Amino acid sequence: MEDKIVQELKFLNAKRKGYVFLKEAIEMSLSHQGKLALYKDVFPKIAEKYGKTSASVERDIRYLLKTSGCSFSSKKFIKNVAKNLK
Repeated sequence: MEDKIVQELKFLNAKRKGYVFLKEAIEMSLSHQGKLALYKDVFPKIAEKYGKTSASVERDIRYLLKTSGCSFSSKKFIKNVAKNLK
């Protein structure tokens, strides 16, 4: 599954912090079949793992998407990628 996620994210800059966070958010969303709330469940778990705040995780993902020319919000982007990979 990780290879499919990487393929979906190939247009993003993998060197940015938000890339790792985004990839994990998509993996979590897929493993729980979209039943996790991003702001209440996913971002806090990622933040805890990396010693960050959930706000900084969301901000890094949002910045990654913005600098890559993506017009979706982080929530909409994650849901769209997860939907495409099902």
